[in-house]
Amino acid sequence: MGRGRRPGVEPHMAPDLRNIRIVLVEPEGSFNIGSVARIMKNMGMEDLALVNPVDLHENDDAYRAAVGARELLERAAVFQNLPDALGDTSLVVGTTRRAGKLRRLFCSVEELPERVFPVTQEGRAAILFGREKDGLTTQETDLCNILVNIPAHEDFPSLNLSHAVAVVCYKLYVEAMVYRVPYIDRPAPNAEIEGLLDYIRSVFADIGFFSKGSSRYVIPLFRKIFGRALLDEEEVQNLTHIFHRLHGLFKENKAE
Repeated sequence: MGRGRRPGVEPHMAPDLRNIRIVLVEPEGSFNIGSVARIMKNMGMEDLALVNPVDLHENDDAYRAAVGARELLERAAVFQNLPDALGDTSLVVGTTRRAGKLRRLFCSVEELPERVFPVTQEGRAAILFGREKDGLTTQETDLCNILVNIPAHEDFPSLNLSHAVAVVCYKLYVEAMVYRVPYIDRPAPNAEIEGLLDYIRSVFADIGFFSKGSSRYVIPLFRKIFGRALLDEEEVQNLTHIFHRLHGLFKENKAE
């Protein structure tokens, strides 16, 4: 069976867009925040999170941009840091226009629905959008399981924040009307996956893995692999047991 499914049941269902969280990291303008709220309501989404917003998001500019989405704007959750905004999510997607050795792009906007939808019946996915001027930092993209790029003309590839949100939300909305995807039973929340990653980091440190060469890529690599695998709670427990066993064997051999 695998992945906790009931015998004889193939759980193909329509994705639940209400379980997609749009996360704005340090947004600078209240008008943009209001515009994002309106776009989300247009596309059937209602979970808006703001991480350390520079400007107040409940003011005349924001309300003017939100129009009929004022209630969604007022319900927006505000967090002081990004990990807190991601704790109860099971998949973290970062949007970026910059590729590089540490920013490998694992999917396009076209591929995004098939990555996100499987967790939306029993879990929550977060899609991160960075600052208006310079997007997400490398440290923030390291927290993502998947990075997605929005294509734009090379002469001017930087999109306005609300426009970038509109492109992603529109694609998800349109595909949700026709997609029937197998969903993941009991997808592991991000807090549990981060706990596993912290444990892996401590095990590797104890066995001396980080003593030579660069180690910065290791945990982000595991995070992206786990994100593509869409781990459920049982799999996180099994992986924790495996690393615990490996750590125990190392300590036993070291003691001999």
